[in-house]
Amino acid sequence: MVDNGKSILTRIKNNKDVSAKLINLIYLKEVLSANDLTFLYSFALLLIDEYEENKTKHLFLDYAYYIIARTSLKSNNYMALYDFATNYGYYPISRKISELKLIETPTINQWLAEIGIDDFVDENKVLTLEQSKIFLEVLNDNENFTSFLAPTSYGKSEIIFEHIKKHNTENVIAIITPTKALIDQVSREARKRITDRKIITHDQNYSNDDLRILAVVTQERALRLVEEGAIFDRLYIDEAHEIFSFDFGKKQSNRSLLLSRLMNITLLQNSNCKYMYLSPVINKAQNISFLENQTIKQHKIFNDLKLLNIKYITQDYVQQYDLYLGEFIKLGTVTDQFEYIKINSKDKNLHFLYRPIQIEQYTEKLYDSLETNISIPDDIEELIQELKMIVHEDFKMVSFLNKGIVYLHAKIPSLIKNYILKFVRESNYIKHFVANSVVLSGMNMPIDNLFYISGYSKLADLKNLFGRVNRLNEIFSPQNKDLSRILIPINFVDMPDFPQPHGKLRNKVEKLRSNFDDEIKNPLLENSKIDPNNQNNADEIKNTEKQIIENYTNPKFKEKLTLAGAQQILNYTPEGLTKLEKKFNLFTQTEDDDIFNLIKIIFFDDFSEHVDFNPEYNAYRLRNTETITYYKMFVDDFRTRTLNDRINKTVNYWEKKESGYKIYVGGSYGEEVFDSIHYPNSFNKVYVNLTAHRDDRYFLNNLAIVKLQIDEEYVSHEISLLVNTLLKFEIISQSDYDKFFYGTSDSKELEILQLGISRTLFNKLKEDGQLDNIFLDDYGNAKASENLKEYIGNQKGIEKFELEQYFL
Repeated sequence: MVDNGKSILTRIKNNKDVSAKLINLIYLKEVLSANDLTFLYSFALLLIDEYEENKTKHLFLDYAYYIIARTSLKSNNYMALYDFATNYGYYPISRKISELKLIETPTINQWLAEIGIDDFVDENKVLTLEQSKIFLEVLNDNENFTSFLAPTSYGKSEIIFEHIKKHNTENVIAIITPTKALIDQVSREARKRITDRKIITHDQNYSNDDLRILAVVTQERALRLVEEGAIFDRLYIDEAHEIFSFDFGKKQSNRSLLLSRLMNITLLQNSNCKYMYLSPVINKAQNISFLENQTIKQHKIFNDLKLLNIKYITQDYVQQYDLYLGEFIKLGTVTDQFEYIKINSKDKNLHFLYRPIQIEQYTEKLYDSLETNISIPDDIEELIQELKMIVHEDFKMVSFLNKGIVYLHAKIPSLIKNYILKFVRESNYIKHFVANSVVLSGMNMPIDNLFYISGYSKLADLKNLFGRVNRLNEIFSPQNKDLSRILIPINFVDMPDFPQPHGKLRNKVEKLRSNFDDEIKNPLLENSKIDPNNQNNADEIKNTEKQIIENYTNPKFKEKLTLAGAQQILNYTPEGLTKLEKKFNLFTQTEDDDIFNLIKIIFFDDFSEHVDFNPEYNAYRLRNTETITYYKMFVDDFRTRTLNDRINKTVNYWEKKESGYKIYVGGSYGEEVFDSIHYPNSFNKVYVNLTAHRDDRYFLNNLAIVKLQIDEEYVSHEISLLVNTLLKFEIISQSDYDKFFYGTSDSKELEILQLGISRTLFNKLKEDGQLDNIFLDDYGNAKASENLKEYIGNQKGIEKFELEQYFL
């Protein structure tokens, strides 16, 4: 393994004469003398000289930059930082120092340097030397397999859109995003930048008549596009590190497996299809290889302008962590951790936890620790009233907003989440943002401070999270007058009430000093590392995928069932597959057949668990008549009722249930296990016993919000996979499918619903006679007529927000 300089820095740490002086001057001494400055700059120059002798020791350059930056900021003398930044191509730093006039008497060398920096300005944004070089390489790269690896906020989105424009002869292309939330962000940006293609976000938007397409989709939707006949010329795989992960307990339903399958199938259909992988946390692009002897061209930005300012806070004290020496330095005592958080908060603070229920519990404690605000801005007051109306007056967010706090996780309705994110971005009043991994995967938020409470164990995930704080466009924007924002505040707060899911928090802090390798668990990748205990499962998965690819144009029953979706979650055995195929062959549909009943009859009735199939528990619930009845009601209500109505109806339904009634909410909110003959000795808390909360209407209303979102995800995943299978095997018709998911088979209504707009908004547009004011441009993109634009201008709140996302 190449020594990056860590071993020598450890030796420096162990030499207490040197390390004690460094620590004292960098972190503890408030005013530096001329001798202090000489020592620090001399030490930094020694590190730079060592780096120049051996450039594999990049930690020397990083530590030198760190020392020079902190010393310059502390002493208010920026000449050394300016010289370092200019010499090493950190041009945004140099230009910012000049713009802020931080050097009182500019030299002739500075004047000449400024002229040279002008060559690295791109659309009013100053690039680093390395950035400029790599950007040009990527834009000119037309290899079949290439990658762009760069720290978070270094322009991956810009690269994608500029690359699309430069290589504009390709007709059918896609940006593959890891989450539905990111589809919204990327597609909005695409509509601004790409004007000569149809931009689609769902397989239902696709038509074989479409010639030039940009699809912004997840891998699941991309696979369905392929089934619909789309043949891709290029795929941009955003957050490509997601392909490394794999959970053998999920088998065929692993999303990384689906991404691997997508790449294999698209290459099978078009041997000239090109792939670009983008990620902030992949070490070596070659690790993404899914083909034997595949070569992936790597374009990587190594240097990061941002410097981590890491603190570790217990119940008793606060410590600085020197990332380079691996040393904890005590800065002071702590009597109340929330008081520390309040004192050390900035304009936009991200508080990170991993479990949704803990996010809400933590937010309540944070809320209690802050003073009540005397004056709430009009826009926030309007948001509060709107959330009361469209969600519920008991919605927890309503109270928290009074003190400038929001919380977000995947169990909040998507439209509500996107709407609240708008206020997080735009309102100075909202200072505290409590969330989990919804903020990773490319979400761009104006965060300038991180309080890390609990969560990730992987070093790559931590570094990806840190990259969300103080994005480069915020640090170097004309509006920012504070160069100290290059020091990224990372506060690890060790709270007993919110323990870590893996290991101790202090160990995570220490782990940051380590190099991290790509953890390649996906068995479909060439460089995967499989635990011996999973080898048999890995071989089975690889064989299944091999059969899918080899027989793709004429799949056998199992392959077709896997592609359609049912096998992903039901895992039929060879015996079960034989029985199911007979059912399909003998089945005759009647007009009275309800799709939910068909799901139960075809996929569950007459099958024995472990003998015929091994379904995931969440899918296996559909064997119950009560579950089927509930989801029939849920789908009907989803089409016709507002969210507020559905919450009230749900709670009223619960209150009529007998004592001991439990509802399934999954691991995010579960309080009790569910022991049964099918799952004996279960340890997963996935149910809530309503008896314990029967008299707490506030709790029930907020649980209903979560439950309805969980059920919406259940319909869009588990139930959707089974309904899609019924369609692919011609048990139901396309019209049946459309009526089930959209409540209509009218082509005009489907055209609008398939854009992804909410049912509530669709119903309003229909009632107000606005559907006919939506038309398609020459590329098939939905546009608003002048009448609809005027209509949108007269709307307010979330309705206006959603309309603008789709039609303006």
